Amino acid sequence: MNEPLNSVNESLILVNESLNSVNESLILVNEPLNSVNESLILVNEPLNSVNESLNSVNESLILVNEPLNSVNESLILVNEPLNSVNEPPNSIL
Repeated sequence: MNEPLNSVNESLILVNESLNSVNESLILVNEPLNSVNESLILVNEPLNSVNESLNSVNESLILVNEPLNSVNESLILVNEPLNSVNEPPNSIL
């Protein structure tokens, strides 16, 4: 009666050893990936800072652009009648 249980136990020991080997391999794979991840974090931090600065510049440019758009629209309104004055009359032909 004890022999089948011994066989199961031996099989479970073999499975456990295989799983330990897989685990050790995964640890070996994970270590360099952790190093890559840490490096990417170090690269990402200054890029985040640059991105925040560019966002701030963009917001400032939007604020500058809004009144310039208004000036441009006013100049278009002024320019339209001046274009009409500047065009030669058709009857001169």
